[in-house]
Amino acid sequence: MQLPKVLTAIFYFFLKVQAVLLPVPHTLYLAKWTTSELINYGFPDPFNTSHTRRIMISRYTPVRKRDCLQTCRLPYMPEFIASVEDEIFQADMGATPWPRGVLASLEVEMCCKERRRDHHDKPRPLLLLGPGLNTTRYWYSGMGQSLAGMGFEVVVMDHPYETDVVQYPDGTVIYGGRVPADAEAVEELRFALEVRAKDATLVLDWLKVPKSAKVGFVGSSFGGPAAAVAMRRDGRIAAGVNLDGGMFGAGVAEGGAVRPFLIFGADGHNTTTDETWGRFWDATAERRPGLWMKELSVVNATHRTFLDFSLVGEVSEELRRVGFGGVVSGVWAMGMMTEYLTDFFRFALMGKGEGLLAGESGRFPEVKFLRSQGTQPL
Repeated sequence: MQLPKVLTAIFYFFLKVQAVLLPVPHTLYLAKWTTSELINYGFPDPFNTSHTRRIMISRYTPVRKRDCLQTCRLPYMPEFIASVEDEIFQADMGATPWPRGVLASLEVEMCCKERRRDHHDKPRPLLLLGPGLNTTRYWYSGMGQSLAGMGFEVVVMDHPYETDVVQYPDGTVIYGGRVPADAEAVEELRFALEVRAKDATLVLDWLKVPKSAKVGFVGSSFGGPAAAVAMRRDGRIAAGVNLDGGMFGAGVAEGGAVRPFLIFGADGHNTTTDETWGRFWDATAERRPGLWMKELSVVNATHRTFLDFSLVGEVSEELRRVGFGGVVSGVWAMGMMTEYLTDFFRFALMGKGEGLLAGESGRFPEVKFLRSQGTQPL
């Protein structure tokens, strides 16, 4: 039975009221969000050779505020992906009920209509964003939006068969779980990192990034070692960041960094407490003693601080009640990371000064500088 138009309008009004909008970052630009499927023709998927490797990406493009003709509210993650994440978190919570449906109610505000771009506009510096193991690229929608707001073109990648779930435009669904979250599984982790490196090159080739270009790679958790490996495999990746990820996988720590590298750690996670970080640092210092590299730590931060978890947990009362998020304010953490990453990539990719990376700052006293080497990108 079809509802009368008035009742339908009321129904959708209350749905909108229940939706939760993530804070729009106070940045220079708005962000436009597009989603694309990339197919690596002629390259069988390493996890399932019965089909070609194809990945899904989210692309966040900076739009000058005066050029944005219309903003709109978009789902933070698709309803199907949110339902899968609900099941995963409920399994982790055990007897504690997980608030199902909250993730599907989250929204972000993006620019959805802009003026025609001038062909003289310079291309924006490009950043790849690699997610953690057994998660989804949608948990980085806030980070992608924030970095795009600072003038970067940001591409967040899913990696089929290790991402929790990937949904394609034709309705195909691929679930993850093929890569163990076990530091001792060094060969399986190495294999997954090599696949991720090829995915990163696929993205750069699809975007027609020239060999002479300089792009950045931000890696969260397992994305951290993925950044280090991708830099070794593709010379266009000129600067990398590890957001609190162990340098797991055969040969990852021993290879060290090959170009400027920033390490951001949770409180208590550093090169003295994580032997993979220690080996990574020592290998870099031995092989490339003049290479710029710094290690930072954030007071009271946890692993979840370095993706959207804290941000989402802060805006949702239901999620706060089940302890989702952390001690550190999600809004503060996202703003802090955005500023430090912006200064790092302006330094490493664009030849600007170090900015906040020059040393500890009164603006962010919670960010501690633990180690450093080198003074300029090589």
